[in-house]
Amino acid sequence: MLSLSVGLAQAQDADLEESLYGRQMTTQQERDQIRQRLQSTRSFEERQQIHNEYQQMIRQRAMERGFEPDGIYGRQMMNQQQRREFAERMQGARSAEERQRIQAEHRQQMRQRTMEERGTQQRQQRQQQQRQQMHQPGSGRGGAGRGRD
Repeated sequence: MLSLSVGLAQAQDADLEESLYGRQMTTQQERDQIRQRLQSTRSFEERQQIHNEYQQMIRQRAMERGFEPDGIYGRQMMNQQQRREFAERMQGARSAEERQRIQAEHRQQMRQRTMEERGTQQRQQRQQQQRQQMHQPGSGRGGAGRGRD
């Protein structure tokens, strides 16, 4: 039973680690320090202050590295691996110009995905409307009400 509890706690820590805001902007040591600071707080206000400081640090680093401070453009259209790969490309960029080029390519890809998704949604809506019309009485498809001259 104890090993199950330990395994569950480790899995929860891994999930928390993966979802940590700005995780790619910090080292493991920094994340551990923040976690320790938060665990040692005595009040909600103290935790909130640490949280605010951490977010400000992440936003500053994001801007310095050419990221959007509020996250990756098109993040909701990307899976975890794609977000990680984008972050690694940005971190590996050797200049501001290279970061700008990577961002421009990424934005174009996200815009293309958006257009493709909209096109798919519109096709699905048209198909659904056509199916509904086919099943309505008097729709003109072999139903009564149409005579031959």
